[in-house]
Amino acid sequence: MIAYTARVRLLRSPTDPRWIDVALAELDRTLQDHAHCEKKAAASALKLVADHPERAGMVRALAKLAQEELQHFLGVLAELGRRGTALPPDDGDPYAQALLRHVRGGPRPEDRLVDRLLVAALIEARSCERLWLLAGALPEARLRELYARLAQSEAGHERLFVDLAREVDAAADARLEVLAEEEARVVAALPLLPRIH
Repeated sequence: MIAYTARVRLLRSPTDPRWIDVALAELDRTLQDHAHCEKKAAASALKLVADHPERAGMVRALAKLAQEELQHFLGVLAELGRRGTALPPDDGDPYAQALLRHVRGGPRPEDRLVDRLLVAALIEARSCERLWLLAGALPEARLRELYARLAQSEAGHERLFVDLAREVDAAADARLEVLAEEEARVVAALPLLPRIH
């Protein structure tokens, strides 16, 4: 069994242990949701690229991240295909939507950018945690290995978003503390469903 080797450092609360039973009981739905998460992660990275083309280093890093997320999307789609399961329409992600409501507006565009990057970091951190949980509990060795690889990649994405936020604003860590507390409240308020978030 693959252990969840390191508690994701950004998260202020762990996932409810009952989530893994819910996710495994309706694994096809969990995989479908995961595919949508990977698709949206790629789209979000490209949206940041489109909105900030002047930040050359960030553009390169996020373009590479989007490419990785699309590879993950294809990997989960392939698994759905093996299981004879189609990808349904995307119902949206209440978790991500709730976090994005905390992104600042105001006169400083840097504040909005920092918050978008930190929200992305928190989403990646929660994804990483839950993918590790799946990697440790899935019944098939092939799936366990897939999810362990995906979780490791998500951990790298989490770090990238935090590093990018720090490059924009040296005070990003203080803002991260605020948003991490909000993330914990959002997770606590959501029902346990066969979803990655």
